[in-house]
Amino acid sequence: MRRYQPKKKEGFTLIEIIIVLAIMGIIVLIGFPVLKSYRPNLRLSGTVRELINDLRYVEQSALTEQINHGIRFFSDEDKYQIIRYGATEEILEEKYFPPEVNFYLISGFSGNQVIFNPYGAASEPGTITLINTGNSTTTIEIKSSGFVRIGD
Repeated sequence: MRRYQPKKKEGFTLIEIIIVLAIMGIIVLIGFPVLKSYRPNLRLSGTVRELINDLRYVEQSALTEQINHGIRFFSDEDKYQIIRYGATEEILEEKYFPPEVNFYLISGFSGNQVIFNPYGAASEPGTITLINTGNSTTTIEIKSSGFVRIGD
C-alpha cells in the first residue's frame, strides 16, 4: 500500500516576494543619496576627459590638414570653441560645460586660446583648471610640444 505524499510545491510565496522587494527598496533608498553626492565628481571627470579628447583632436587635425587648429576658452560662459585657422577663422564646434562644472583658472595662453601648428606643437604652454560644485578641481596641462595631460 502506497502512502499519499503531497506534491512538493515549487516557486515563491507572496510573502517571500514582498520581503525581497522591501529589502531592495531599502537598499535603493540608502544608495540614492550616496550616488547623488558623487554626481559632481563624475561630471568633472567626464568634462575633463572630453576636453582632453578635443585638445588631442585639434592637435591631430592640425597635423593632418597642415593648418593651424585651436581651442578658444570662454570662462565667463563655461564653454569653448574648436577653431580652424585657415585663410579665415572657422568655428568647427562649440561646447558647453554641464551646470556642475566651471572654469576655475586658465593660465599661460594669450587670448584664452591654445593653437596647435602643423607640427603638432602648441603655440604656448599653459594650464586649464576646472572646478565642480563640490569644490573639487582638476588641472589639464598643455606643453609646448603639444603634450596634453591631467596635472597634479
